Amino acid sequence: MDITACRLRELRKAKHMSQEDMAKYLGITRTAYNKYESGVIQPTRKLRELSALFGVSADYLLGHEESTLETQIRTMDSRSGGQLQKYLNLSESGKDIVDITLDAVYERENRSKKPE
Repeated sequence: MDITACRLRELRKAKHMSQEDMAKYLGITRTAYNKYESGVIQPTRKLRELSALFGVSADYLLGHEESTLETQIRTMDSRSGGQLQKYLNLSESGKDIVDITLDAVYERENRSKKPE
């Protein structure tokens, strides 16, 4: 899978959108959008809309530049930077497990901070 396809999939999932949602937003069919995420075609005509939706540059979507976050993580050598790099290297199912766990811990700690 090419870099554009990978980035589109990751960004879409981060927004909790389906391929159908994306297709509706872009005014195309789900099949056409699926071709973007499978790397069959590049989203050349929809780059501006995709960039605006995800808050990234067209160059980032096309793989011509790294995101600021990826660059920062690569230059970190603290424990948190190492943890972030481990997370980025996980499979999608691994990331899902970490996200669920993090959400649960975050909610538990927020509940314990609230006065009753």
